Amino acid sequence: MNTAQSPDAPAQPQENAAPLFQSTFKEGDQRFLAYAIEHSFVCGRRTPQDFIRHFPPRAIMKGLEHQAGLRSAILVLTTGLKQKIALKKEWEDAATDLQIALDEGETDAESIVALFDPDDRVRYLDAQRIWAFLTEGEFWKASTNKVQADIARNHIAFMLERALADKLISHRDVVEGVTVEELANRLPKAELGRLIQCALQNADRGTTFTEADLLATTPARTLVQYVPLSHLWDNVVVPKIARRHSYVAEASHSSKPEASRPEASKPEPMKAEPARQEAADFHELPKPPAPAQEAPMAAAPPKETSLKPVAKPLKDAPPKEVSKVKLKTPEGAFPMRNDFGKTPLPFGDESDDIEVTEDDMKAM
Repeated sequence: MNTAQSPDAPAQPQENAAPLFQSTFKEGDQRFLAYAIEHSFVCGRRTPQDFIRHFPPRAIMKGLEHQAGLRSAILVLTTGLKQKIALKKEWEDAATDLQIALDEGETDAESIVALFDPDDRVRYLDAQRIWAFLTEGEFWKASTNKVQADIARNHIAFMLERALADKLISHRDVVEGVTVEELANRLPKAELGRLIQCALQNADRGTTFTEADLLATTPARTLVQYVPLSHLWDNVVVPKIARRHSYVAEASHSSKPEASRPEASKPEPMKAEPARQEAADFHELPKPPAPAQEAPMAAAPPKETSLKPVAKPLKDAPPKEVSKVKLKTPEGAFPMRNDFGKTPLPFGDESDDIEVTEDDMKAM
């Protein structure tokens, strides 16, 4: 029977089927990895030899360091060791025995992987090393080999479906990662027509057209046929699955530089506020009194002047002669001292002279 497929033919059912086991994990991120490992074997993306290369006997037995029963079960069926003896083996000795059996051909990678329960692989091995095993070779990049390209599409479609089922991502995550523009450019007219028809049917029922409706009409297995795998990988799988659930090392995260340096977000002007306030307080202080205002404390007694009004000089009148009379300090009088300990100037000083005009003299 001819098993050749045309480029547009759908993948075979056995490749699309989920792995033939039921995970017991309650956590979605662990369940996802368990199914992804098993599917990588089923679809042909990975082999037991690849698994043992990433997880040699020493890595497996180190993971089972505190699980003597699981270690002994593998040793008994791969090395022929008696169970009572296998149970007494420390993990280092168990690793050595398993490695010798593998090197001598007493067992093989397929047997070891088959004896290592899918859930136990995730439970006792490092998640980041499992992700490295799953993604080795950058299989999502364009390949001229049709078989490898079909395997890559199948595996990525399964990852997207599994991530949705395990609630690692939402339908909106997928649509936002792919973008509506990319869908409009990549999907053929027939697929776009189906989307429009679904939207119109929802409108007739009075419901909105959501991302879940879009992916129900154009599921992951349709997306991988038209959207480049590298686009799906870089915009959905890595940021929304691998990084979000810590399948990749923290050092490879590129989404937290600003969050790691909160000081960078603080505006510099905030640091100058205290100085600015001090400056404002300084300018609000009352100015010191002028020297002229301090004089009353040490000023001489008020000058005596005539109470009679002074006649205003007529315009163009010749200037009148002014005579000056100096008052002398009375004999025997003691000079007064102010609070600052300074002796006031004598009465005969010129600063205390009183000017007397001719009009004042006539008035007298």
